[in-house]
Amino acid sequence: MAKFLRDLLDAEEPLFSESLRQLEHASGRTGADTKLIGDIVAKAHENLRQMGLHPATTTGEEVYQGLRARLESDITRLVRIIGADPKKSEDVKYLVPFMVKAANAAKFNRKVFVIKHESAKNLLRHMPPTSLMEKLGYEDIEEMFDHEDFSELYTALRFSEGPDWLNKYDELFETMTPNDYEERDLKIVVMDHDKYVDLAAHFVQKKLHNVTHTKEMGVIVVTPMYAKTMRGLVLKTLPLLLHYMNEVKLYSTFFKVKSQQPHFGKTVVRTLVADPGDASQIVGHNIHWRIIQRYLGKHKQDSISMVAFEPHVQPEDLHWRRAEELLYELDPELEFWKDRDYVGLMYDGFPVSFNLFDVSFAYSNSETYENRYAYHFRESLWNEIFVRYMGFKNLAAQVLEKLDNSSVAPEKLPVPAAKPTSVPALRRENDKHDVMIRRRLIEAAEGRLDGVVEEFEQVFNMLGTYEKTVTVFGSARKPQDDSIAWNAYELSRRLAIEGYAVVTGGGYGVMEAANRGAYDAGGDSIGLNILLPHEQSLNNYTTNNFQFQHFFGRKVSMTLDASAFLFFAGGFGTFDELFEILALEETNKIPRAPIILVGSDFWGPVDELIRTLLLERFGTISQNDRKLYHVMDNHDDIIRLINKHNDELNKSDD
Repeated sequence: MAKFLRDLLDAEEPLFSESLRQLEHASGRTGADTKLIGDIVAKAHENLRQMGLHPATTTGEEVYQGLRARLESDITRLVRIIGADPKKSEDVKYLVPFMVKAANAAKFNRKVFVIKHESAKNLLRHMPPTSLMEKLGYEDIEEMFDHEDFSELYTALRFSEGPDWLNKYDELFETMTPNDYEERDLKIVVMDHDKYVDLAAHFVQKKLHNVTHTKEMGVIVVTPMYAKTMRGLVLKTLPLLLHYMNEVKLYSTFFKVKSQQPHFGKTVVRTLVADPGDASQIVGHNIHWRIIQRYLGKHKQDSISMVAFEPHVQPEDLHWRRAEELLYELDPELEFWKDRDYVGLMYDGFPVSFNLFDVSFAYSNSETYENRYAYHFRESLWNEIFVRYMGFKNLAAQVLEKLDNSSVAPEKLPVPAAKPTSVPALRRENDKHDVMIRRRLIEAAEGRLDGVVEEFEQVFNMLGTYEKTVTVFGSARKPQDDSIAWNAYELSRRLAIEGYAVVTGGGYGVMEAANRGAYDAGGDSIGLNILLPHEQSLNNYTTNNFQFQHFFGRKVSMTLDASAFLFFAGGFGTFDELFEILALEETNKIPRAPIILVGSDFWGPVDELIRTLLLERFGTISQNDRKLYHVMDNHDDIIRLINKHNDELNKSDD
């Protein structure tokens, strides 16, 4: 079975087979590679049938041309969706503004931790970029700062200044501290064509596209180019914009984590330079799957190209996945390509990739069947192998933790539990690993405990800066035009005006509405989100947020020292949070604060059930327990109750 995957990856033996054995041993999961092969074949054959091709008789070139034909129809449709004229789909100057607008409209949390403009200017005052100044016609750097867009200037440095200047600048950048960084929104900039087209020409020629970014500045840049037309532009440039939004966000999160540790500036520089790591490939016979920031497909150096065919995972692939998700939200018909990032079939000694980005890049660059691309597919397949054994959460967490050029060690990762098998032979094999699995579960629990404590420390410090907070709970399923969501929006807006920081789980539905209300009022809007691989993500209306990896830490943090708890209509999760907070207050495990159930049409029947069933019929609660919560509708009454409680707290503190 390993041969099928090895051929797709062109992986080296015996290294590849040993890697699979190591993953199987570390996870206690057998047969994951077999299941993966079955999924690859099934997904590929499904696409072939959708294109009217028979899996048994179709040639590789027919598959390749079929995928390109599908891509052409997707391009025409997507151009219309973003509001542009399909007849001008290859006109670069015309189409770029539409793509930037579409990227800016994507549901995405744009808050990033990046260098302050003034700190970056101070670096350039110490090391004036003389080539850029001469190109733009300035002798005085302050005059250049006053008259030029700084994001464009900073990005142009990589084009205008030579390697010696850039290396010295990296050394100077190492002096930066967390105080030189701030949170602000990432931005997409379209560089001035006349000023920068010749400077960017080498970059465009080398990369075969015109999008770049500066991670430390939080800027994504569409560079100018001499070409006035580009084939398949919308499915080349728009995914790149979405990809770089995710990449800037990922690195921002990493920098924020590292800001709590010494040598911050050196860590940033080492990460930005992104040289392949020098960790041992075999340590005690454990082969580490490398974290690699570089695109490896085009490198010619032996020391780098060899690494591309060893076991590794890569941050780039995780960004592509998230970019795909944003694309599917924009155009659901692109789901033809969904979960095909790791799908490919061997034809004529080389894979035909079903990966959207391989197909779109090859189409844009007019590559023939013989010169087809498989780079993104292969990177995704390496990652998928790892995920099948160790879990997506481990992969994502390790990528974030190891961006500064280290390695992922499967033997040290916590492992998701495998489903029990009814096959006797597999059961006996699993029994052999029982002791090993138990030991690893203990190690994993200890690691999770450390992670929870670290999360507590960070979120406690964040929430401690707010004098008074109100925590809002409710359904994540409610659309923003629903009356329940509107109710949450309006009440949160008024609470923000009253000076309360509004805290939610940071998701969508009622949470988004509450955050948006506080945000629109110019107040403090806080999201305490949970990192899930394919589900909830942070909404766009938080002024401060924290992303948890552990449900436990998130739940505890949402009960911290709140001035009140507001519950809108919700499902099982909302009821779980309600009854936990009721129990904590009833047992005096947290300070008592008003628990307000907003909306008598929803909460009235719940209150009646509690009274008739729990109190009167079974006597499992006391009459005083019902006084812990209030079913209310009127916003004025709710705000008065919260203010009264807050005033009483302040008096007791005095």
